[in-house]
Amino acid sequence: MRIRSHATSVSVVLLLTTVFLTSSCGSSNDTRVRLANMTSDESSLDMLVDGSKVVTANFGAASGYVSVKSGIRHVQVEPSGTSSVLIDQSPNLSSGSDTTVFSLSVSTNIFPVVATDDNSAPATGNAKLRIVSGAPFLGTVDVYIVAAGTDINTVSPTISSLAFGSVSSYQSVAAGSYQIEFTQPGQKFAYIDTGVLSLSSGQIRTVVGLNTSSSYTAAILADLN
Repeated sequence: MRIRSHATSVSVVLLLTTVFLTSSCGSSNDTRVRLANMTSDESSLDMLVDGSKVVTANFGAASGYVSVKSGIRHVQVEPSGTSSVLIDQSPNLSSGSDTTVFSLSVSTNIFPVVATDDNSAPATGNAKLRIVSGAPFLGTVDVYIVAAGTDINTVSPTISSLAFGSVSSYQSVAAGSYQIEFTQPGQKFAYIDTGVLSLSSGQIRTVVGLNTSSSYTAAILADLN
């Protein structure tokens, strides 16, 4: 009986060791990160993590997510095809999280924002939106998230005084057609208007107000679905 018990104990130890090693190996790539290029004078940017290029993003768009090891990572952003570092950050990327690195403003005065994304599904029948104030020439903004065709003179801002470089909390809205408009605080003139944005149930979008070389525009990032 002792020999049998000893063999059973050894088997249990080996099984636990195998489970531990398998779990450790599986946790090496357990966070996701992407780059959103909102820098008007950079048509294409590369993002490096710990010295290795992982994604490329064109102006006004975000790359796809890429899996990297969680923890403190060395993140750099460079114009594509160069080794001129514009952004150099060391964010702590939590296990199981999604992160977006936004490059805002122009390359000579670049403004990096590292934001944690919430890509958990919205309630049934709803979509989620968040807003990034990314237009340096516009600065702090009021943001209206309204049903398409709504006169913003008749409503209060959904988000008030969102400072340049700030990321709003997520707004849960019923699926439908919307317009997102950016004004200066307390005013009703829309410097940025997304036009009609159709949102389906389960979708998550990030809307970034930004400058081009001569005007203002909005980038709509498809975070989920």
